[in-house]
Amino acid sequence: MKKSINCMIVLVSLLFIGIISVKAESYYYINDNGVTFTKNEYDFITEMYYDGYQAYMTEEDKAVFNGVKMVPENVESVEYVEKEAFVPGVISPKATSHETASKLLKISKSNGTNPTIAISCSWKKSPNVRSYDLIGAYLNGVVKASTPVSKITYSGGSISPSAVKNPNNGHGAVIKLPSGGNSIVASTTFSVTTGGKVYGSYQHAASSISLANANSYTIASSGLGHVFKFSNTSISNKYDGMSGVYINV
Repeated sequence: MKKSINCMIVLVSLLFIGIISVKAESYYYINDNGVTFTKNEYDFITEMYYDGYQAYMTEEDKAVFNGVKMVPENVESVEYVEKEAFVPGVISPKATSHETASKLLKISKSNGTNPTIAISCSWKKSPNVRSYDLIGAYLNGVVKASTPVSKITYSGGSISPSAVKNPNNGHGAVIKLPSGGNSIVASTTFSVTTGGKVYGSYQHAASSISLANANSYTIASSGLGHVFKFSNTSISNKYDGMSGVYINV
């Protein structure tokens, strides 16, 4: 009887260890915030934003994708590199992403009833001016199905917007670039209905600007990057006029 009990204890122990091992192996990556990712979830985030964004995500960031099938095949995003000089404020042809010497602006979507939209702008080198930049979206034929979440992630952590606007036709956020650090990425994430287009824009302040002036825009298709409209040209001229991007939903 004692031998049988010992055998049962060993079997139960091995089974318990096996369960722990299976659970541990199901996680491909765990960041410093304790957020876990399976391999599919990790690759999904890479397609939506970029490889490395996972390191900065919080549980709240990941919760945005609740109900979304988080597999890379469920993301639509086309890379487009501009080879000629662009016209400030004009949408790039075929543009679900737009690249300059300094930045890469990208818009992605997950497929589904209410697609999740991710607009991200990655800095390829350290910006010389670090003032109030803009990131946002203009909606054409669709409406928001969730509240947009905007932020900047960088080597020193993350930064929330200094000001946010959420009119019916889109979203805008004013975010101050960090005074130090690199690997800067600005992003906005939200879900929408289908049947139209979502335009995304990131505007960099090429010279110092006040928060009040940076926040004096309206969301309009005639604005910078098809999103940010300033009535005062002296303010709009402070921004670099980077072309916008769009995606059909």
